[in-house]
Amino acid sequence: MADSLKDANKLPLLVVMIGNLAVFYVAIKTNTIFGGAWLDLARSLTEALPAGIGLILIGIVNAQLSAEAKARIVFFRWQNPLPGSCAFTRYAAADPRIDCGALEEAHGPLPTDPGEQNVLWYKLYKSVEEHPSVTQVHREFLFARDYTCLALMMAILLGAAGLVQIPSWGTALSYLGVLVVQLLLAGRAARNHGRRFVTTVLALKGAGQ
Repeated sequence: MADSLKDANKLPLLVVMIGNLAVFYVAIKTNTIFGGAWLDLARSLTEALPAGIGLILIGIVNAQLSAEAKARIVFFRWQNPLPGSCAFTRYAAADPRIDCGALEEAHGPLPTDPGEQNVLWYKLYKSVEEHPSVTQVHREFLFARDYTCLALMMAILLGAAGLVQIPSWGTALSYLGVLVVQLLLAGRAARNHGRRFVTTVLALKGAGQ
């Protein structure tokens, strides 16, 4: 399931990458961040980079980090970074849709240890992973998570290249700022989608699904 969802996200991630490369190129050539020609350039980059090669490249870049490493980047936790590690102590208690009493009745006292929380949450997830609402929010989480990791790579690589290649320091620093804002927004979205992924599963299981 996760692999098929990742495959479905490759094309949107390719669009993200092409858009970032277009803005980078325009910043170098015109010394502005959002020149009027960048949309035209994005289309030309799409034509120059065959979709098949682009999708393979996204797959290669995405494979450089494990799911745990990506979770560490998104949630800023080294130990137990997966969102299910906070399923019961943090997310369930804050979501009025979740019937914690029903979950306790079905599965015993809810764990507080992060590792045990993730184990139980994953077990619950596997029983409803085909539910449309779970599939949708899972895909959204995977996209935002992978976008965050790509945004981090681009902030480092394109940001450093911009400082060297963009003609003026003002434009170069503004461009770096845009990359950082993109990273922060993508990370926030990933954390929100991760929380929704966890709570959607718990709400369904608490309702007897």
